[in-house]
Amino acid sequence: MLTFQSRARQPRRSRFCSRFSLRHLLRCTCLLVSLSLLGAPLVAQQVQSTAQVFIPADDASIGYSGYVHMEFVPYVKEDLLSAPKIARFDRVLDIPGKGYRWDNPGTRIRFRTDATHVKALLHFNELHISASARNSNGIYLIDGATQPGWTFRTKTTTPKRAPETVEVQMPAVAPGFHDYEIVLPYGDSVDFQGVEVNAAAKMQPPPAAPSVRYIAYGDSVTHGFTASAIDKTYPYLVAQKMGWQLINLGLGGRASNVSDAHVLKTLKADVITVLMGVNDWQGGGPVERYRKNMMGFFDAIRAVQPTVPIYFITSLYVPPAWSPKAQIADLEAYRQVAREIVLARKDPNLHLIEGPDLIDHDPKLFDAVAVHPNDQGFAQMGERLAKQLKQPSLK
Repeated sequence: MLTFQSRARQPRRSRFCSRFSLRHLLRCTCLLVSLSLLGAPLVAQQVQSTAQVFIPADDASIGYSGYVHMEFVPYVKEDLLSAPKIARFDRVLDIPGKGYRWDNPGTRIRFRTDATHVKALLHFNELHISASARNSNGIYLIDGATQPGWTFRTKTTTPKRAPETVEVQMPAVAPGFHDYEIVLPYGDSVDFQGVEVNAAAKMQPPPAAPSVRYIAYGDSVTHGFTASAIDKTYPYLVAQKMGWQLINLGLGGRASNVSDAHVLKTLKADVITVLMGVNDWQGGGPVERYRKNMMGFFDAIRAVQPTVPIYFITSLYVPPAWSPKAQIADLEAYRQVAREIVLARKDPNLHLIEGPDLIDHDPKLFDAVAVHPNDQGFAQMGERLAKQLKQPSLK
């Protein structure tokens, strides 16, 4: 896994933009001489301030967090502003026919600059292929805070979308250095091209990501569906309240299986939550198979991470109007298996949390797809879940 290490050096401008900036500055110089002869210094200052440079994604002044795997890949799209390489994120786990491995729920891009002009360039690529589920709403923060309107998304809002470049223009802020964070959406695949700043801007290493790494594993509820945006999902809200770095491993449509644990166990985790079972229920999965799968799941994790705190959440309340035809047992039967697993394992670091207690039993707190909370339901869940989690002791 790639990790960001702070290095206090000036950012590397792309060769394309360096040549462009040099030509642009030469033109500005000639124009400034002409303007000064005409007695127009104020206009000359304004012309000079328009010079910009491009900081590519693989520059040391850019930091990344909240991903499973990241690599810098070539980007050669001729009709778009391009950098030598772009950052691409991969959660490794996937759902056939969906491309959810390429979704980036809560991945963060960080940089620190005194720029007066800041514009990030994102490439919403073609790797998320689900024709029914997409949410491209992301947010950005300045100095750790966001505001209404500090958002971005693709112009195309339908589930089917061609690749699209989105320019995120940050607002002007007070002079001096500021910390910027771009938070990628939960239901779309996004590459980071780089950031455009004014030519006089300086870059500094961004602050480090939170030291506690929180892995949220689960199905579509953990993935984020159907929150209106990434900052309305329960893993984001929990991480925000606890001051943790989030790695979201929720996959829409996922049912219990052991194989996921073989990816999860390779990741450095300080806290893990597991919410799994509703798809076993509505898909007609046998209750005893659920027990076997979840026992094997915890066995695999404990073989590598024997003491990391794990919070096993039983399935949430589901409004009675949602009655899947394939079910072969009540949802409560799967919750009871989860309780029995925690008791049987006698693991002091494996904790049970009752999912039905996390959201009021009110259909108004759920989406039309009633296994999914809406923004109000997620808000309750995030607040109540955070109260049951403890800060881990870091070694």
